Amino acid sequence: MEVKWNCCKLMLILALCSSAVECRRRLKVGRRRNPQASHLNVQNELKSLSMKHKLNATTTAPETETAPETTKDHGSSGTRLGNAFNTEYYLPVTIGTPPQEFILLIDTGSSNLWVPSSKCPATVKSCVSHNQYDSKSSSSYVANGTAFTIEYASKSEGGVALSGILSQDTVTIAELAIQRQVFAEITDEPEATFLSSPFDGMFGLGYASISIGGVTPPFYNLVAQGLIKHPVFSIYLNRNGTNATDGGELVLGGIDATLFSGCLTYVPVSQQGYWQFVMTSAVLGGKTFCTHCQAILDVGTSLLVAPTAAIKKINQLLAVLNPKDSSGVFLVNCSTIASLPTMVFTIARKEFPLQPSDYILQYGETCVSSFTSLAGSDLWILGEVFMGAYYTVYDMGYNQIGLATAMH
Repeated sequence: MEVKWNCCKLMLILALCSSAVECRRRLKVGRRRNPQASHLNVQNELKSLSMKHKLNATTTAPETETAPETTKDHGSSGTRLGNAFNTEYYLPVTIGTPPQEFILLIDTGSSNLWVPSSKCPATVKSCVSHNQYDSKSSSSYVANGTAFTIEYASKSEGGVALSGILSQDTVTIAELAIQRQVFAEITDEPEATFLSSPFDGMFGLGYASISIGGVTPPFYNLVAQGLIKHPVFSIYLNRNGTNATDGGELVLGGIDATLFSGCLTYVPVSQQGYWQFVMTSAVLGGKTFCTHCQAILDVGTSLLVAPTAAIKKINQLLAVLNPKDSSGVFLVNCSTIASLPTMVFTIARKEFPLQPSDYILQYGETCVSSFTSLAGSDLWILGEVFMGAYYTVYDMGYNQIGLATAMH
């Protein structure tokens, strides 16, 4: 595997961006104060992961957060994003003419854009409790009508998770208007997962190969329509949950060198679908849990997902209080956090450590391990717990991922 610590490439991109404001668009992340009793949101994340990866999990719904506001920053088009419990980051997007507003979860582990539809029956409470797209109110709407579904892995999980139809309209993100974007209007969705969610739908940032229905993802159209110059986006997340206006940034079309220190370490994408790569190793307390294993970066979850066999041993090292709990949510004695070992991920021959304060989620007097597993999956999934510590770059032009220590 070729390793790249490439400051020269970084400076080249910055030089290109300095010549035109349109080179990149920045979306600011707003962060809310975390509620005290919200550790059950981990179960909700496992349910969402099961939908994306067609695996089994159980969940409950999160509490509701208020919608983010819009702002401009330093001559570029910026938008404040909401942050629910440091586990979900979402952005404002408009669809149609005149624009209809939605709050969408950003997700590098999927590739579709979907929102609730005005065609949703009144009996689907999780649908009618959110903003709904009304095609009749948009002069730029183009009918498609193709059926759209997301399914669980097994019928015991409920069969179809989401269903609706495909439509086409103008989608605007960070004042960039994507013409003729195909997206899904959802007419049925599970109440337990989405009824009280702070977001209306989802904005997928994965590769086109995992897009349901063969739909061209929005990011591809941003590039194809010349709205951004480079097929690159980058993500910076704050994690202390105490600032409502400065939670991080999604940068479309480039990077922001003020948000990380040192040089970016690049690793090739091993399979174009998720943002997947080969992780050299994962070591906790001197024990190696991974050797040249497949891993993905997923901003759609705050968790660290490992194979089931690894989780059993990790739970032993962390002395979790409920090792036999089938929910996948493992509790830790809060008084032991300082004495827990550092988790070290080695990627492209460079170490990326996570301290216990990074990988233990604390909600008031309840402390939860961010390590969990999904039955049937051998992938390591590095979510927002990891991405809070490290600035991440997603380069579709060179099919590579960049990593550097985030500035906090």
